[in-house]
Amino acid sequence: EKGAQPTGTVHDISKKAEVFKEFRINQMKLMK
Repeated sequence: EKGAQPTGTVHDISKKAEVFKEFRINQMKLMK
């Protein structure tokens, strides 16, 4: 069942990567 939907996992990873990217950008803004 879990292995039948890899798209959900990929979407989750990309979403986390996006959030992490935003977090890094915000951190850089705060440091300046």
